[in-house]
Amino acid sequence: MTTVASADITRLANAMRESAHDANITTQQVMIESANYLLSEMQARVPVDTGELRSSLTVKVEQNRVLVGPTAAYAPYVEFGTKPHEIKPKNAGGVLVFNVGGRKVFAKKVNHPGTKAQPFVRPAYEAWVGSVAPLVGKANVKNLVENA
Repeated sequence: MTTVASADITRLANAMRESAHDANITTQQVMIESANYLLSEMQARVPVDTGELRSSLTVKVEQNRVLVGPTAAYAPYVEFGTKPHEIKPKNAGGVLVFNVGGRKVFAKKVNHPGTKAQPFVRPAYEAWVGSVAPLVGKANVKNLVENA
C-alpha cells in the first residue's frame, strides 16, 4: 500500500481528550449546582411538623450521578398521601398504645382515615427543570472563556 500523505494528529487527539475531560468536569459541576438548587426548592416546600423530614433532605454525589431527596422512610406518605387503612400491632396478640389527652389508650386495631398528599418533591422538581438549561449554558461559556 502506497502512502500519499500523512499527518500527525496527536495534538488534535490530545485537545479532544482535554475537551472531553473538561466537559465531564463541567457536567459534574452543573449537576452539583443543579442539585443544590433542587435541594433549596425542596427545603422551601417541605411541610414541617417536627423538622425531621426537612433535615432528611440530602444531596448525594456519586461517580456518574447526583441524588437529591429525602431519606426519611415516611417521605412517600407525605408526598403522595395515604388511603384510609387499618393499623394493627406488629406482634400477634399485641396492642397499640397511644397518648390521648394525657391518658394512655390501648387498642387492638385503629382505623386510620388516611392523609392528604402534601407534595414537595414534584413541585420542587418542576421549578428546578427550568433552571438546568441556563446553568449548562453558563458553564459552557465559562469553560470556553477559560480555555480560549
